[in-house]
Amino acid sequence: MAYRIPDSWLDELRSRTDIVDLVADYVELKQKGRRFWGRCPFHGEKTPSFSVDSESQMYYCFGCHKGGTAIHFVMEMERMEFMDSVRFLAERAHMELPERDEGPSSDETRTLKERIYAANVEAARFYHAMIWKPEGAEALNYLHRRGLDDAGIRRFGLGATGVGWDTLTRHLISNGYTLEELKKAGLSGEKDGRQYDLFRNRAIFPIINPQGKVLGFGGRIMGDGNPKYLNTSDTPVFNKRQGLYALNMAKKERGLTRLILVEGYMDVVSLRQKGIEGVVATLGTALTEEQARLIKRYAPEVWVCYDGDSAGQKAILRALDIFDEQEVAARVIDIPGGMDPDDFVKEKGVEGFEALRPMKPSEYRMIRAADGLDLSTQDGRTQYAIACCSILRKVANPVELENYLTKLVVQTGFDKEVLMRQIGMTNVSSSKEHTETVRPKLRPKPKEVPEFMKAERMLVNLMAAGYIGDEFSPENVFVTPLYARLAEGLRAGEKPAGLLEKLNDEERGEAARALLDESGIERDKIPQAVAECLTKIRLHRLDEEISRVKQELKDETEPERRSALMNHLVQLTNERGLTRRV
Repeated sequence: MAYRIPDSWLDELRSRTDIVDLVADYVELKQKGRRFWGRCPFHGEKTPSFSVDSESQMYYCFGCHKGGTAIHFVMEMERMEFMDSVRFLAERAHMELPERDEGPSSDETRTLKERIYAANVEAARFYHAMIWKPEGAEALNYLHRRGLDDAGIRRFGLGATGVGWDTLTRHLISNGYTLEELKKAGLSGEKDGRQYDLFRNRAIFPIINPQGKVLGFGGRIMGDGNPKYLNTSDTPVFNKRQGLYALNMAKKERGLTRLILVEGYMDVVSLRQKGIEGVVATLGTALTEEQARLIKRYAPEVWVCYDGDSAGQKAILRALDIFDEQEVAARVIDIPGGMDPDDFVKEKGVEGFEALRPMKPSEYRMIRAADGLDLSTQDGRTQYAIACCSILRKVANPVELENYLTKLVVQTGFDKEVLMRQIGMTNVSSSKEHTETVRPKLRPKPKEVPEFMKAERMLVNLMAAGYIGDEFSPENVFVTPLYARLAEGLRAGEKPAGLLEKLNDEERGEAARALLDESGIERDKIPQAVAECLTKIRLHRLDEEISRVKQELKDETEPERRSALMNHLVQLTNERGLTRRV
């Protein structure tokens, strides 16, 4: 069961967190009235449209429509999950998290994690210092041969293991850590009563999370031996399925339009040293669902750039499937000649890398569908056409589909109509079912907000400001479910900030606007404004009912029922006329 923090504790956290001070750490703010304004950190803009309300302790951007509380702001800026954001703010406010029903073991776990973090930091310093000593010469020479300079080595905190079996272990024990702590940290081992370092004769890559904590290490062996790369096993602070290498750097790169996902540490280091931003790597595992969801929080799109060999190509296909499942927009950088990104950028430079065209998943899948087939034979072309048609069933954009089909006709010699039937279509222009499923996923133009919704929003705003309360019953007035829930929560005495934290990402922006927007209504005009809002909502309800009755009349043939519907329609029409005159 998930750990649920009491609402009362979250209320206390918000009251002890000045959202203006918090946001000011990231955004330059200027006060206008009770609001503070600045350029939105979530989208590029020249005119400040990002507002912070010091009284309600909420923020809202009138440009990109993101809004929320201090907790949501930290989630967005630090790319944290809800609980991590709460911990971040609790530490900032010097508050202890509420106790969980786990007994004394909870305190022991926290203490162990803190000790492991501290041991990892000391280990990282030890490894980094070692690379500049004679004992680290082999690792330093290896990194230099791979194209890294000393500045790059320092930037990534790269290091080298010492000479001997337990150099790091002895160093950390002399600094007060126990062998048991080091074993749980994945730094040391013990066999037959003999302690040893888990990383030996390797170049070291520290794995650092976005909050700057050292989670573990990756080590590349010097010379021959297996495994070529060794990674810290799962520990109380590290799970290689849930993190990405160099995510701490991506966090600082604001406005990224894409992340580039590569396979190895050296690929990341090499591309980044060339000035390419947004490069991250998995941690010794194939891409996981957790990592895909993590990527989604940092950029709207990911470019998969694995090695160009057969293994890398298969890994790309698996990664694309995972990104599809997690609804992450993805493209593929196909490295030619079987090279890996590191070797390619060394040979072709940044210009050559940037010239590689990111391919859409369907295009790449179609290329791979030809692997192992002889397209000079009819059987090979038939198998290829069948495989490609299976891929094209998932293409949503009809223009893209047309392009792929035209290319497939040339490649296979099959008639377009035949390929369309294989996909499951009869005719693009006449198949209503298909045209509905392949409608382009374009960003819709902003729709004009209906008058009744503007009225609902104003009522919520007036309730949040404390101007109205018992004038109406929310459950009988509001049409829009979101506004109804907000009104019911406010009527029950909940704080606006607390209501926001119960909403999902899609609802939160609109809710923040409703709760924070300034109505601009003079105090003595509020009763009249409320009456006008209620009238607009009532008119909408009547219009909906009138439309429903008219539609039922079209389908009704029984005379008695038609007469009843006609009488009801007259009543509704009369009521609407009276309501408009009120």
